[in-house]
Amino acid sequence: MNHLNFKNITTLDVRPILASGSDPLNVILNKVKELENGFVLKIINGFEPTPLIRLLNKQGFEAYVEKIDDFLVHTFFYKISDKALFVDTNLTPNLEVSTSDWESKLKVFENNIETLDVRNFEMPLPMHSILNALNNLSPNSALFVYHKRIPLFLLPELKEQNFSFLIKEISHTEVHLLIFKD
Repeated sequence: MNHLNFKNITTLDVRPILASGSDPLNVILNKVKELENGFVLKIINGFEPTPLIRLLNKQGFEAYVEKIDDFLVHTFFYKISDKALFVDTNLTPNLEVSTSDWESKLKVFENNIETLDVRNFEMPLPMHSILNALNNLSPNSALFVYHKRIPLFLLPELKEQNFSFLIKEISHTEVHLLIFKD
């Protein structure tokens, strides 16, 4: 971080977005896309955004985390590669599952489903809890997750770990996920 010019920092405080119950991913990715060479994006948050760091690292960005206190974390992102690729933030339109597909997959796993409710968890606990549950998932079982939104950071991680998933949007504040290995 010593070689970075701190005059070239764009600051984004995502705490109000999270407090409203929204996911700041699209806002963050739009800011990252606008980032000029030599500029730094500073994210102000209440926790270390580990999934975001991993995601942007794969896209050619380096991160530096500064923990101010237990409730305030500054994360700085800067481009280390001019070949940065950007994540498709429109993952959700392709995720709709027909009711019959959902029901048939539930029947396949009906006696081997573990459930996890992360609706009341603060970020980043939902993703960490889901990944932990998947690490402990019995073979030929599925994980049924109650979530309050489609977990955009989790989806690429699931694909990377060779998990399949179905998503059923119940309302704008409730989503069900079924995660399994084929």
